[in-house]
Amino acid sequence: MSDKEWNMPIPNIGDVVLFSKDLTGFSDPVVGFVAKEPGSSTISILVFTQSGYSMVHNSCHHKDDPALNGDHGWDELGVWDFASITKQLHQLKDAGANCGSRKSTK
Repeated sequence: MSDKEWNMPIPNIGDVVLFSKDLTGFSDPVVGFVAKEPGSSTISILVFTQSGYSMVHNSCHHKDDPALNGDHGWDELGVWDFASITKQLHQLKDAGANCGSRKSTK
């Protein structure tokens, strides 16, 4: 798959995500929330520090974005992925949508 074929998964405002400053290994992620309407390739994430302060990280790429490969100057922006609970909710939503489209066998 080329870089141009990859599309970022689109989160909703308020979705629970994981945020990491580690672009290559996604180490030590912290819980965050999608802070505003996502762009086409990045999102803004609200995270809370251990001391209770909130911080917004803008222009965060998904951890699987192939555009992160190479020298791009984005090392300080951080990356994200859906949290497990958000992935589960999306799966349930998709399963529910598929149930409604099934035809009756009667």
